[in-house]
Amino acid sequence: MELLASLSITGYILSTLSIKNMLMQFNQKFTQTLFCIVLLLSIILTSIYAYDLASSHSMKINFTIALLVTSLILNYLFFLFMFTKPIKHLGVILFPLTIGSILLTLFFNFEKEQIKIDNSLILHIVVSIVSYGFLGLAAIQAILLKHQEYKLKNIQNSSLNNILPSIEKMEKVMFELIILGFILLTLSLLSGSPFVILDGNQNLLQKIAFSIIAWVTYSYLLFKKFSSGVRGKQATNLALGGMIFLFIAYLGTKIFFM
Repeated sequence: MELLASLSITGYILSTLSIKNMLMQFNQKFTQTLFCIVLLLSIILTSIYAYDLASSHSMKINFTIALLVTSLILNYLFFLFMFTKPIKHLGVILFPLTIGSILLTLFFNFEKEQIKIDNSLILHIVVSIVSYGFLGLAAIQAILLKHQEYKLKNIQNSSLNNILPSIEKMEKVMFELIILGFILLTLSLLSGSPFVILDGNQNLLQKIAFSIIAWVTYSYLLFKKFSSGVRGKQATNLALGGMIFLFIAYLGTKIFFM
């Protein structure tokens, strides 16, 4: 499994370098083809590694495996949408984060935190993780937006700003990702709440509480967007705030939303 992890990490390093060159317009056609091939291979290798890792733990999940699978979902969504949406720049942050999640599985093993997943919750878990994926991409977009706005406000040039789309496009994509993630998060809460109420587990109650706070945060953001056209610092802060609450919920039980 270490070989698969090493190959995956190498693939994401090459993907990071390729996307930087592609965004800088260096031999774009060749670089874009190379990038797509390397990224697809990296995702496939990481998928095999994640499956082998889960299988070696008898399909039980701990925090490191959950984080790896979530990163993998982010990469799948990125790969699917990068052909139709201007989101390639997100890879500059997403790929190093994915490398970090792979490294965590190599150096940390939370055996005591393993929990068996109830098969009746598989669909609910998948919807939850995909919603986290969209909202996670939106959070990365928000971070880049804050950097872009800070540099422009202080009249500072940066190599990162030079490869980013305009602020208007960045905000448009961020809200599109949030809307998709919010819809799925709503479905996740509706489908998961009955299980939490019936189970009465304290960890699950904590998770649902923070997830609801995140849902309220995103609700307020979208309400402000469509009622008063909120943008800029307030929009990015709310987007990041919602993701922070989701991450706290995620860490609360160190397991997928059950």
